[in-house]
Amino acid sequence: MIESIKSLFKLHKPLFILLFFFTILRLLVVPQFDLGVDEAHYLLYAKYLDFSYFDHPPLVGWIHYLLNSTFGYSEFFARLSAIFIGIFSSISIYILILKISNKSELAFIATLALNASFLFNALFMMLMPDTLLFILIVPIIFVTLNIEKSNLLKDWLWLGLLLGFAGLAKYTAILFIIPIILYFIIKKRFTLFYTPKIIPSIVIASIMIIPVLYWNYQNEWISFAFQSSHVAGEKSLNITGFFQSIVAQIGAYNPFLVILSYMALYKALKSKNDILFLTALFGFVILSFFTYNSLYNRALPHWSSLFYMLFIPLGIYYFYESYKKYSKFAIGFGLVITIILYSELAFKWIPLPDYQSAHRDIYGYPQMLEKANGYIKNNNTQVLATHNWSLASRILYYNQNYKSDVVLVDTKYDQFDIWQERNNLNKNYHDKDLLFISTHFLTFNLHNYLKCDKLVNEESFDIILNDAKVNTFHFTWCKNYQGFINE
Repeated sequence: MIESIKSLFKLHKPLFILLFFFTILRLLVVPQFDLGVDEAHYLLYAKYLDFSYFDHPPLVGWIHYLLNSTFGYSEFFARLSAIFIGIFSSISIYILILKISNKSELAFIATLALNASFLFNALFMMLMPDTLLFILIVPIIFVTLNIEKSNLLKDWLWLGLLLGFAGLAKYTAILFIIPIILYFIIKKRFTLFYTPKIIPSIVIASIMIIPVLYWNYQNEWISFAFQSSHVAGEKSLNITGFFQSIVAQIGAYNPFLVILSYMALYKALKSKNDILFLTALFGFVILSFFTYNSLYNRALPHWSSLFYMLFIPLGIYYFYESYKKYSKFAIGFGLVITIILYSELAFKWIPLPDYQSAHRDIYGYPQMLEKANGYIKNNNTQVLATHNWSLASRILYYNQNYKSDVVLVDTKYDQFDIWQERNNLNKNYHDKDLLFISTHFLTFNLHNYLKCDKLVNEESFDIILNDAKVNTFHFTWCKNYQGFINE
C-alpha cells in the first residue's frame, strides 16, 4: 500500500505540489477577510437549518451546519469546505484531461490554468451552491459514458445519486439532464430511455430531492416561482446588461484563458472522442442557458462557472502545443494577478482612493455593529434594521454576539420574511424604534417610504483602510415605526 502511494505521488508529483501550494495559501488567507454578501447569507442557512430555502436548495446550508456546529462559527471554518472543493475540483480536471490526452504534463498544465483563473480562486475559498456542482459534474460525465457503453445497473445507481446531490445543491442542475439525453440520442442508444435499470436511478434522485419538494409544498412553491422569474420573468431585452455580463465573465476568469475556452468548445463539439463530445454538450447547454438568460437579466460571472471550469483546461488541452507562448503568458499572467489578489486579501496593502477599495463588501462589519449596538439601550423596544438583503445577511451574521434583534424592512417577500416570521419579528417590530443601517453604496430614503413619528440621524461611521474610506455606514432612527407609507 505504501509503495503504491509512493508510486502514485512520483507519477503525479507536479499535481500534488500544485495542490499543496494553493491549499496552504488559501488556508492562510481565508481568516484574513470578512464574509462576503453570499457567504454570509448561506451561513445563515446553517443558523436557521431547514429542509430547503427560498432562493436555493439546502445542501450549502447543511454543509455549513455540519462544519460550524462542530467547530464554531468563524471565517476559517466557513471557508474550509470550499478549499477542499478546490482540491477535488482540480483533481477531477486533472483526471479528465489525463483521460483525454494520456499526458500527465498536459493534465498538470491544464489544472494549473484552472487555478490561474481569477474567479476560481475566490470560489475555492467561498462555499456557494455553484461550487458544490464542481465536484459532481466530471463524475456525472464519466458515469454517463459508462452507461452508454455498458448499461450496468451500478452506473445507473451512481447517476441517480450524483444527480440527486446536484438537485440538492442548485436548481440549475436540472440542465445536466439535457446533455445526457442529447448524448444518448446522438449515439442512437434509444434503448437506454426505457431500460428497467433507469427506474432505480430515477427513484434515488427523486428521494434525494424530497426535502426540496416538501419545503416548497409547505411554502406554496415559492422557490420555483422565484427561480422561474429569473429565467422568464423579464420580457424586454437588456442589451446593455447582456454586454456587461459578457465583459464581466471575460474579466473575472482571465481574458486570455477565456478566449481559449470558447475555441475549445467549438472544437470539442466536432470531436469524435466521446469524453470530449459529451463534455462539449454539457458546456454548450450551460453556456447557452446563462447567455440567453443574460439577454433579459444581468448574469453574475459565477453563474457560468461550470462552463469555464471545464473549458479553460480544455482550451489548454487543444491549444497549448500550437500556441505555447500564448498559453504560458495567459497562465503566467493569471498566476501573477492571483498572487497579488491573495496578498491584498491578507495584507490590504494596495492604496486606493475613497470608496474604491476592493474590500468594500468584506471589511468593517464587525466594527460597524459594535458601534451600532452602542445605540441600543433597550432590546425590547429598539431594533437594528436595514432595507437591503445583502446588508441584512452580513448584519445578522455578525450581530450574533449581541442581544439586539435585526430586521429586514422591504416590500419584497424573500427568505428573510420566512426567518422573521419564525422569530415573530414581522409582527413585533411595529411600534418599535428601528435603527436603520445604510452604506455609502446602499442608501435608502426613509422619508419617502416609512411611517415614523420622527426620523433622527445619528453619526455616520467611516471604515478607514490605508488612510482612505472603504465604506461609510449611516445610522438613522425611525421612532415608533408604523410601516410603509403606501401600505
